[in-house]
Amino acid sequence: MKDYLGYEKKICVVTGAASGMGRAVCEILLDLGAVVYALDVAPVDLSVTHSIVTNISDKTSIDSAFAELPGKLDCFFGIAGVSGVKTDFKTTCMINFIGHKYMTEKYVIPRMSKGGAIAYMGSRGGKCWRPTIEEYRTIVEASSWEDSVAQLDAAAALVKKRNYGDKEGLRGYYYSKRMMNFYVKYLTRDLMYRGIRINIICPGTTQTQLTAEWASLLTPEQMQGANKFRLAEPVEMAMPIVFANSNMASFMSGSDI
Repeated sequence: MKDYLGYEKKICVVTGAASGMGRAVCEILLDLGAVVYALDVAPVDLSVTHSIVTNISDKTSIDSAFAELPGKLDCFFGIAGVSGVKTDFKTTCMINFIGHKYMTEKYVIPRMSKGGAIAYMGSRGGKCWRPTIEEYRTIVEASSWEDSVAQLDAAAALVKKRNYGDKEGLRGYYYSKRMMNFYVKYLTRDLMYRGIRINIICPGTTQTQLTAEWASLLTPEQMQGANKFRLAEPVEMAMPIVFANSNMASFMSGSDI
């Protein structure tokens, strides 16, 4: 049978690989014959080529992880994230966005050639990003880790003044996911000239390890959202993101699914 997805022997890096959607992505990639490198703050108990315990809110940890990764990458899956229920605004944004931005610009893009593909796991909560671009444009456009953190600190100070209380981290979740949506559009044109594609998947509410955290702050109706029947399973979000980085999506870039 023809390999339409084209993952056989492709070198793939997956963040958030220990559980939920990231784990489901790794399992699919392994079934498709990919060479999988898994990054997560928790150990990854899958038969990947190499797993590295990585804190993506920490620059040194990211640098150490990529020192162990190949000099050539084919596909990158940015899936790691937190709900913001147990973390403050800044920490939530560091994990969900700043760390991914840094590794993408510092390591992923330079190690990709024509035909490379990048996909992030966003959220339906980040879909209303266009009207709020000016709130985080300086963070997205920052040219270094230090500048990104400085710009984020300024945003975090404003959030503190608004006194969201125990929902401060939740604000960070929406903020970070909006940044990621903008970031994909921001990178699309430049990457197009390199022959590298970039897309983002925006799931609705999905049954993962974060579900109980969300439930502590949201009503059942809010948890259920537009889906009146059930929550999605992680694999149901893993399949679209695997598609986005596959040969079957070879003309798709800058899309949010």
